[in-house]
Amino acid sequence: MKTNGTAALLVLALAAPAMGGCVAAAVGAVGTAGYVAAQNRSPTQVADDSATRICINDKLLKRSTSLFSNVSVEVVRGRVLLIGTVASEADRAEAESLTRTCEDVKEIDNRIEIADDGGVGGYASDSWITAKVKSNLVTDFSLNGFSIGVETVNGIVYLSGVVRSAEQRDKAVEIARSISGVQKVVSAIQVDPE
Repeated sequence: MKTNGTAALLVLALAAPAMGGCVAAAVGAVGTAGYVAAQNRSPTQVADDSATRICINDKLLKRSTSLFSNVSVEVVRGRVLLIGTVASEADRAEAESLTRTCEDVKEIDNRIEIADDGGVGGYASDSWITAKVKSNLVTDFSLNGFSIGVETVNGIVYLSGVVRSAEQRDKAVEIARSISGVQKVVSAIQVDPE
C-alpha cells in the first residue's frame, strides 16, 4: 500500500483503536502527527506497517480466535515479529504461514513458543513487566520511548521499533533487563540514524 502523508495519517488515526491500548493512549496523548514523528518512521511507513499488522491480525482471527488471542504481532518497516504461546507446532507454523500471505511483509521473526499459557498469574506478571518497561523507556529522555514496542511472554521481553543509534538500542535493552521478573530480553530493534 503506497500513500501520501495525509492519507497515511488518516489510516493511522483509523487504525489506532486496533493497535492496542498503550498505542491508543500514546496517540491520544501526543496526537496522531506527534505519534508518527515519535516512531522514527515516515507517516507512510507507519501507515503501511499498521495496515500489515491489521491484515495479519484479521487473518489470525478468521482462522482461529485462539491464534488471534495468543499471538501478538509487531510490524516495523515490513519486518514482522510474532510473539506468544500456542498449543502446538502446527499452530506456530500456521501463524507464520498466514503472516506470509499479507502484502508488504518483508521478513518474519517467529518467536512464538509452544507452551502452557501460564494461567492468569503468568498473564498478570507479563502485563506488569510490559507496563513497567514501557514506563521506564518513555521516561528515559536519552531515548524516544514511543518508538519502541514492548511485549512480554513468560517473562521474556521482546523489544521492537526503530531508534537512531546502537547506544539507544543498547540502553533500551539495559532498561528492560533491569525490571524485576524479566527472564530474558530479545531485541528486534532496528537502528536508523536518519
